[in-house]
Amino acid sequence: MDAHRTAPAARVLASAGGDGSAGQEHLGPLSAGRGFLPTRPPLLRLPASHAAWDEAAAQLPDLFRDLAVRPAFDGMPVLPAGPDALPDAALQRAATVLGLLGHSYWHCHAPRPTALPASVAEPWAEVRRRLGRAPDPVLTYPDLIVHNWRFADGRDALPLVSDDLRLLVPAVGNEEERVFYLAQVEILARCAPVVGAAADAQQAVLDDDAEALRDALDRVSAAVRAATRALRLIDPRPDGRTCVDPVVWAKTVAPLAVPLAPGVLGPSGTASPVFTLLDALLGRQRHDSQLGREILLHRRSSPPHWRRLLDAVEEVPVAGYVASRSAPGVVASFEAVREAYAGADGFLGRHRRRVSGYLSVAFMVGRGLTIGGFAGSPRELTWQTVDSALTASRDERGPSPGTRAPAGVPPRPAGRGISVADLAEHNDDGHGWWLAIGGRVHDVAGFVRRHPGGAAVLRGHAGLDATAAFDRAHAGRSGLTHLLAATDVGPLVRPAVTRVRALHDAWFGALAEVVHLQNAFRLDRSFGRDTDLCGADGGRPSALQEDRAADTASRFADEYLPRFAAEVLAPLAGRVLRERRMPLGGLRTLPGGPGGGLPPGCSTRRRLDLVEQRIAATKALLVAGARCFDTWGDAVLDRGDLWRLVAEAVPLCAGAATVAVHRTRPAR
Repeated sequence: MDAHRTAPAARVLASAGGDGSAGQEHLGPLSAGRGFLPTRPPLLRLPASHAAWDEAAAQLPDLFRDLAVRPAFDGMPVLPAGPDALPDAALQRAATVLGLLGHSYWHCHAPRPTALPASVAEPWAEVRRRLGRAPDPVLTYPDLIVHNWRFADGRDALPLVSDDLRLLVPAVGNEEERVFYLAQVEILARCAPVVGAAADAQQAVLDDDAEALRDALDRVSAAVRAATRALRLIDPRPDGRTCVDPVVWAKTVAPLAVPLAPGVLGPSGTASPVFTLLDALLGRQRHDSQLGREILLHRRSSPPHWRRLLDAVEEVPVAGYVASRSAPGVVASFEAVREAYAGADGFLGRHRRRVSGYLSVAFMVGRGLTIGGFAGSPRELTWQTVDSALTASRDERGPSPGTRAPAGVPPRPAGRGISVADLAEHNDDGHGWWLAIGGRVHDVAGFVRRHPGGAAVLRGHAGLDATAAFDRAHAGRSGLTHLLAATDVGPLVRPAVTRVRALHDAWFGALAEVVHLQNAFRLDRSFGRDTDLCGADGGRPSALQEDRAADTASRFADEYLPRFAAEVLAPLAGRVLRERRMPLGGLRTLPGGPGGGLPPGCSTRRRLDLVEQRIAATKALLVAGARCFDTWGDAVLDRGDLWRLVAEAVPLCAGAATVAVHRTRPAR
């Protein structure tokens, strides 16, 4: 075939070099057989001259668990990383090892250090320079995922199976880390056929060969569907074979890869070359969303071979050819690729649901920042922002044929009404696990451990109206009618009020927020389960668990609860006064001292117990107020006891010593 008739993507693949030489794979591993994975397994060890780095990496999980990372690395020698000391063949392993050492040093516990130790910072900078990267200290996607695996049994074959893989350089050393990162390696392996098929599809366009194009597109669809099945490896269910506990993940794995400086790209999912390749093949035009802009930035900073392939795929646009020919068979195969990739039940649809579930738990338990830069506290519901961003990014991939309408809640007889106060109390093992969807209350106690999205997600929404979360997770999916009917316990009923509607909405909004805080605290605290941080008969916690538990107590006692008292409860008290037209000026809380009034020298377990009691007592007062609305309706201000309830709740929640009521003297 003439060179000018050879597909540009095929020429890039040929020049990328499938021989596995270090010089080629440093530019980005790329081949028709392995896709974006290296053609030979990553290097298992560095030269003997740099064995100190390998030794530090081997000790990293123990050091991380014992919070001993920083003193260990502060004492390491500064080893040279120039060409005379470190051969080219060792550069990628050095980048992975030093990157993970640096991130572990930075993120192992608060407060953050002012700088990395010279033993890590200096050689890491030299390694990045030799690899042709930007000067920022960045742990890249190739470092964390593409080159960070080894076979458990020493074999070397595709397709990979995550059960047979181990991390080359584990930092945390738990199953959450292993499964979460290696599932991404598995996805790259299952998508390997897409690389060669994209080149073949482009060649078919140049040859005007519709049958060859259909064959290439069908291979892409099959590979993407196989990759979608690999998402199941990241299983949030407690009894799952490859369980990735959302709380453990959020407390250990998730923060580790966050960039060391704000505004720097990290190894988030948008850095995966699979996304950019499929976008290029399908002719994505829009990148207006936050994640769309981020994926373009990742593309520009990708290894040279990957950038060249993406540019080459766009030189001969397959999407344009399909649109111009309008051959039914080709169009069907092309749309099958789009559906497998961007459909509601395709890779991106299922990826969005899985990400949203994990992040909803992660932000509840103190994860303040994602790799991509989304930030917020539990009250800010940041996971909804991330979910919207994922949806917007998926929508930019173009129309997705065959999307079904959202699954509705089946009509049910009126039955016994469930009040909001009743619902709010059903968020623990003692009362049971209820949540509301579309105006109906559902008892999910028997489904918690079997929920495909994990028990933590249901517990995070228990006692609340979960309609919005349900719609986000299950939009476009059928088959839920029977489950909803089986768990239905009655309609969610609210008091019939008109005159006090604004006060009612404010009160019930405050109740929902405190239930949400209670759910978040319990999930956060569960990181120390099976230890004496959660029960008197538990074992001794690790230093890491003790550190995370102390952080939980501090965040809730000193930040979340005082803010909730000041920003929600105190204004609610003022509203009650205005509605009653009482000659009172308002509430003023007097802080009880550092630690939200906790006694000095208080153990972490005791601090956690006291915080939990503050939340429970605040909730009980708001539940009592909700029942006043249920009982008295519009007469609640005259017959209920709202003022006393909220006046007690404000200082209790804030951890204040006293509460003062300012009376306004009438004018003489």
